[in-house]
Amino acid sequence: MSIAPWQVQICCLRADDEECKGVSDSLYEKMQSEGIETLYDDRNIRPGAMFSDADLIGVPVRVVVSPRNLGEGVCEITTRDKEINEKIPTDEVIEYVKKLVKERLESCK
Repeated sequence: MSIAPWQVQICCLRADDEECKGVSDSLYEKMQSEGIETLYDDRNIRPGAMFSDADLIGVPVRVVVSPRNLGEGVCEITTRDKEINEKIPTDEVIEYVKKLVKERLESCK
């Protein structure tokens, strides 16, 4: 976490979907304002390629925003080491990610 280029990557799987794009934009703005180093990926590519790029870059935490997840009222949060793979209610994502980033940074000391 301490040497990663970004702490979190938001993967907007359908930038052409108004709700998906809106939630992703909002999460990005809130994470930036909270001081969380965030990369926002809204490219029109397959999800697997997007996730693979996140892993290759070395981003420790991935937040997946997709129409299917939003239909359930959640976002999927996964860590690069696959230790965490959770579906978190959309309105709780920021606090969950803040706590996760803080814990991971503290464990690097």
